Amino acid sequence: MSSKEPALRLLKERYSETFAVTQANERQIHLFLVKIGMWSLVWTFTPRDVNKEDEIGIDDTLQRIERTLKGGDPEFLARLDASVLKAKDRIKNKAEQFRAR
Repeated sequence: MSSKEPALRLLKERYSETFAVTQANERQIHLFLVKIGMWSLVWTFTPRDVNKEDEIGIDDTLQRIERTLKGGDPEFLARLDASVLKAKDRIKNKAEQFRAR
């Protein structure tokens, strides 16, 4: 099992959505919500989000997400919940905009 699977599975279980993780550079990891062929940015993780000082990797981010979803940080979970909701709303609004054309 890759290190990505537990975190992505937990995200899918909690939000009933599909997610993707990409590395922008050594200091930024992006979490996206993927729905109906559209991607919406949920969060840009930085070293500060995973208690590191310099570089950050996808594994660091996924471990942080996994710990949070297993009850490790209720405050961070509340922020993640709010970010996922905003990403879902952006996709919904964009889908409605395309249907109106």
